[in-house]
Amino acid sequence: MEPVNVGQTAPDFALKDVDGNNVNLSDFSGAHVVVVFFRLDFSPV
Repeated sequence: MEPVNVGQTAPDFALKDVDGNNVNLSDFSGAHVVVVFFRLDFSPV
């Protein structure tokens, strides 16, 4: 995957939400989106 630069459109991807439902980035097309990734197990890296 190529890096995304400021001003470019992010590539579409899908993740599961906290309820286990699939959520696609494209579901929010036209909206401002902030994506935060975090570890669920809180173990050291």
